[in-house]
Amino acid sequence: MRRQRGVALIVAMLAVALAVLLVAALLDRGETSRAQLRDHWRAEQGWQLMAGLEAWAAEILREQAARSGGVDALGDPWAQPMPPVDIPGARITGRLRDLGGCFDLNSLAPHGVADEQAIRRFERLLRTLGLDPRLAAEAADWIDADHEPRAGGGEDSAYATLAPGYRVGNRPLAHASELKRLRSMDMRSWQELSPYVCALPTPAPLNLNTAPWPLWTTLDDAVNENIARRLAREPGSAYGSMESLQLALQREGIAADLRGYGLGSTYFLAEAQIEADGIPFAYSSLLQRQGLAVRVVARMRGAY
Repeated sequence: MRRQRGVALIVAMLAVALAVLLVAALLDRGETSRAQLRDHWRAEQGWQLMAGLEAWAAEILREQAARSGGVDALGDPWAQPMPPVDIPGARITGRLRDLGGCFDLNSLAPHGVADEQAIRRFERLLRTLGLDPRLAAEAADWIDADHEPRAGGGEDSAYATLAPGYRVGNRPLAHASELKRLRSMDMRSWQELSPYVCALPTPAPLNLNTAPWPLWTTLDDAVNENIARRLAREPGSAYGSMESLQLALQREGIAADLRGYGLGSTYFLAEAQIEADGIPFAYSSLLQRQGLAVRVVARMRGAY
């Protein structure tokens, strides 16, 4: 009898333990479901808030285009951050970032064909930043459609022997960070270069009103740092026309080919920082403006 009571006690204890495990599993499953629902709701709320930021950005860009006739500068209303907006359970802050004042890496090989003038301009930028100018040839080979290496560049065979080996893109860049795959690009070089480059979906002029001074050195070999700093625009000042830009260059004794340069921007990046229930989220939208029309080219969660 004593042995039977002992067995019964063990069975009872096992039953209680199993019941506790089942209850814990059910509670955990319920908590997981609630957490998933909260995350889904926050993400959906974030996208809806981002859509509101896109509408604000499109309106302010259209107003700027109608007012300025296609001239964009860092002192314009679009360049000012959007004031924080509070709604129940969330806060959104945002800004528009100009993508016209950067060197478009895809201009090195538009439509898959290397552009010698763009390559020379990129070499000037690299020299200005104290970087290896051969990176221009490597970048052009990475983007162009052919499989013939340039002097100082490299196609598939130059990367196949690396560990691990890989192939070049032979297509336009989707993001400037793809340049980190170049065999001669180290982290220090990328950190120096990245603030001045971008990868645009379609060709667009480099906006000299918003370009920092290193990009002015791409114009001509005669444009040194001192000249570039004098020519570069500060927020609140802008070249109102290509004629005024030409006059400024003439005063510096510069006769540059201005093809590929302009005073307005086509692409902008709308960036949002959203805090929902104390949790931060980042969203980005790539916008293209043509005339008075503004469209969303791409959306992404996180930084661009």
